[in-house]
Amino acid sequence: MDDVDPSAGPSPEAGEPPVRLHPLTAGDVDLRAAVVALEPAPHQLADSASARQTLPAADADPRRAPFAVLVGQEAVGFGVLDRGDLLAAVVDEPERAVLLRGFYLAGAAQGRGWGRRAAAAVPALARQLWGPVTAGGPALVVLTVGTANTAALRAYAGAGFVSTGVQQLSDGHGPQHVLVAAVPQDPPRTSRGAPRRRR
Repeated sequence: MDDVDPSAGPSPEAGEPPVRLHPLTAGDVDLRAAVVALEPAPHQLADSASARQTLPAADADPRRAPFAVLVGQEAVGFGVLDRGDLLAAVVDEPERAVLLRGFYLAGAAQGRGWGRRAAAAVPALARQLWGPVTAGGPALVVLTVGTANTAALRAYAGAGFVSTGVQQLSDGHGPQHVLVAAVPQDPPRTSRGAPRRRR
């Protein structure tokens, strides 16, 4: 499966390497090892588990799709798209959504705009993995982020995520904002022009 390049999202500065999302498969042995070695910044560990914990759980659940965040050829982050039972707690129509969870960049990779650019590519990855709504794919990517995590809220807003206005209480994590972004869909079909009237 091809990597997803966030070309529709915020543009990189001239000369910066591209940020891409790579769906992880069983054959990605070296990349999986590189992702497992990544850790979020120490102060983020309470809010974001590392891939060491979340990748095995994703591998065991067919409703979850783990992915690596790549800058150039280097793994700098990780995330999971989940169409499982947790969605019912955050959206009214869980069958039309996918949950972004376990998403983080390694501490050393933060502060460069890479997380924003990676988050901007997530809706396109959701479409690549599950197809458009017409084929049973999701219409929305949904995520939760702590109300006190202003840096993450700014990054997600810059990536096109908007608040639903809903706050959720999460065990051990405090209140969370629920944010959503639309998954790109097929453009509507247009007719080739109105039929001509006979005179």
